[in-house]
Amino acid sequence: MRGVTDLLRRLLGRLPRVFTRYTTASVAAGVASEATLLTAYGTHLLTPGQASAAGWASGAVLNFVLNRWWVFRHREQPKPVREVLGFWLTSLAALALSTWATGVAAGLAAPLDHGPRVILVGAVFLGVYALLFVAKFALFHYFVFAGTSRSETGSGSGSGRRRSRHQVPSTTRE
Repeated sequence: MRGVTDLLRRLLGRLPRVFTRYTTASVAAGVASEATLLTAYGTHLLTPGQASAAGWASGAVLNFVLNRWWVFRHREQPKPVREVLGFWLTSLAALALSTWATGVAAGLAAPLDHGPRVILVGAVFLGVYALLFVAKFALFHYFVFAGTSRSETGSGSGSGRRRSRHQVPSTTRE
């Protein structure tokens, strides 16, 4: 029974906090992305695909920093393959999908006036990221930023429990 209780405590304790931080970071990155996309496309500076790429870039950098440092609390040197490559491959897949989708939306909305066309392209851009939201969380949580960190457990040992002073080797005690 203790195993079930421990599992429930972990699931109801850490995961909701991490998911809440992930949601907040994703909203911040999404706002940055959407503002960049709408500004670049709405002012005729870029095509829909180019504006989507610019929106992705502004949000992806902010998202990586927030996810690594705040959401998953990784402070040590990044693991190049797992964290950096994993995050950027996931983000590039999202870029490809959003660029394709906004291009299709702009093509379908070509007969519309500029204002409604911008709104439709912006809505498609947000829709793609909304669809990817949960999938990216699962990938980030269970693979890219997997493992416990010092600030979540207090020890960095991965056990999820703090060590008492009696468990620390005597050479560190006075």
